[in-house]
Amino acid sequence: MRPGDVSTSDINYPTEREARVIVEVAHRAAGLHLDPRRIEFLHQRLARQVATMGQTKFSSYCRLLEMSGMGGAEIRSFVEALTTHTTSFFREQPHFDWLGRTGWADLIERGAGRDWPLVVWSAACSSGQELYSAMISLIEHSDEIGTPVRMEGLGTDISTRILQNARTAVYPRADVRGLDEARHRRFLMRAKDGSDRFRLTPELRNLCRWSYANLTNLVSDGPPQADVIMLRNVLIYFDPSTQVQVVDALVRRLLPGGILLTGHTESLRSRHSGLLAIGSSIYRKEF
Repeated sequence: MRPGDVSTSDINYPTEREARVIVEVAHRAAGLHLDPRRIEFLHQRLARQVATMGQTKFSSYCRLLEMSGMGGAEIRSFVEALTTHTTSFFREQPHFDWLGRTGWADLIERGAGRDWPLVVWSAACSSGQELYSAMISLIEHSDEIGTPVRMEGLGTDISTRILQNARTAVYPRADVRGLDEARHRRFLMRAKDGSDRFRLTPELRNLCRWSYANLTNLVSDGPPQADVIMLRNVLIYFDPSTQVQVVDALVRRLLPGGILLTGHTESLRSRHSGLLAIGSSIYRKEF
């Protein structure tokens, strides 16, 4: 069949062997920890990939995965299909409450934002709301203390498609309901296409840059570069050994006194050199 002739409803479920191949490739490519027994989940996430090949069975797709290089376009598309990109503005509000109450002030007192730009890194940024929320919070803190704060935002993700959404910063009305009226007035403008969508203002967009990153394959050397790293609702995708690998790699990029934020349901089960727990899913690098 030709690709256009096949719909996702035509795709058979993967066999047990095919499920094992999918899980093994996902782990090699991105450190993902998947259960091969979740046949329905694998079918739901990957049926569209199989359909684009004009196939109705997973066998050809699995052969393609096994032959593809780990950094190739097909593998990236495969990993993107398996991962969830759920996010929202000011999700897990207690983190932002803590930053506004304590976190920003402590970092600025150490010299961040004054002696060097205060850098916030959203390590798995999805469509950008997490990083933009952090920058809104920091702008508001700067206004509150009456002192300009030099700031930069970095968003990385394993999905190039979702990174483009973050870069464009256009969101439907439902996605911006979490922003109050004052934030609407300052940080949002109606999209120019006449739709019921909103775009973030240049003031906010210009603070942030976006790039592809596979957190399980970060270059190990290089100087620390961030004052805050947001690693929220990401560790759940990894097995324990990969979690340790990812956290250690990110801690090396955290400046002394910098802050690591994890998801509220995620705890760092292993000790990581130099990290001190200072709150619920809030850690500070001591040296």
